Amino acid sequence: MYLKKPFLVLLSIGMIHVGVSLASFAQASALKINPQHLDITTFFSGYRISLSGSIPSNRDVVIEIKGPEEKSVFNMKGRVGPFWMNRGKLELEKAPFLYILLLPEGKKWYATLSSLGVGIEQLEQQLIIRPENVSLHVVFPRFVKLKRSEHLYGELEGAIRYSRSTEGMKHFEAKVFLPSSTLPGEYRILNRVLHNGKVEETNLHSFTVKEVGFIKRVHELAYDRGLLYGILCVLIALFVGAVIGLVFKGGEAH
Repeated sequence: MYLKKPFLVLLSIGMIHVGVSLASFAQASALKINPQHLDITTFFSGYRISLSGSIPSNRDVVIEIKGPEEKSVFNMKGRVGPFWMNRGKLELEKAPFLYILLLPEGKKWYATLSSLGVGIEQLEQQLIIRPENVSLHVVFPRFVKLKRSEHLYGELEGAIRYSRSTEGMKHFEAKVFLPSSTLPGEYRILNRVLHNGKVEETNLHSFTVKEVGFIKRVHELAYDRGLLYGILCVLIALFVGAVIGLVFKGGEAH
């Protein structure tokens, strides 16, 4: 009987500790995304979004942004006699349209990406290549180089910045630029909480990009009413050509 009260005290302390830990991780999973969705308008030239949250002071966080998967089609070049010519099509499936990895400040992370299961190199494992007799190991680096040149793939070290720790927690914030070529669709944002160099928790958040206004109407017309869209394009081209012709003809008259 005399052990009951000390036992209850210890149990209460344990419950408080567990409660604090759960609260800390709950805050880590509550990633704030600003804006919460992105609208593509006629004059869309890219947009910088902000990501922020809080984690325990002895943890780190890495953030992955993955765009919708797409099928990419390329021409395969080959030598025919003295000439280089197209010799067929190459298809890559299951590749995210956009992949950006945000890494925290203060450490060198590139050497540990594979052990964390993150990074551009990990994407090769999920890709499907056609024709199958083409080596994915040869094609993938070239594909990544193309995506990097378009600012659609990147691993940004030091992109996540921490604030000073208070009451065992620290705030983190990152900004990432989505280029003008960003496609509409559902984007996945994964923030991984790290402890002693290992992934302790992974949280998934969604981010929607959609077309609005005139550009949405144009795309709907192109996909749903292809014949009408083609006729309008021809009429607009004829009209523009006629206007340019009149301008140059008027200039010659002087």
